Amino acid sequence: MNMNRFYKIKKALKRSNDAIDDEIKSNIEACLEELKRVGISVTADKPLIDKCCELYCKAQLNFDNNSERYQLAFEKLRDALSLSSEYKVQKNE
Repeated sequence: MNMNRFYKIKKALKRSNDAIDDEIKSNIEACLEELKRVGISVTADKPLIDKCCELYCKAQLNFDNNSERYQLAFEKLRDALSLSSEYKVQKNE
């Protein structure tokens, strides 16, 4: 688990306690698996990968009662990244 990514997302979720840390971590891992499923490389520490994870977590946790909005934003960013050669899985990954 990339702890830097975790803390960025936890801050974006406006969480200061550790009550749902395990749920956040689980959602980050699920998001990364979803990104890998569509051919996106998640090995590099890139801001757009972090943003995908943030949007996914916000959708899953119904952040500000806007789950659908965040899910749609996640899907659009995921799809855009899957078309970008910069984010495609390389043969050696």
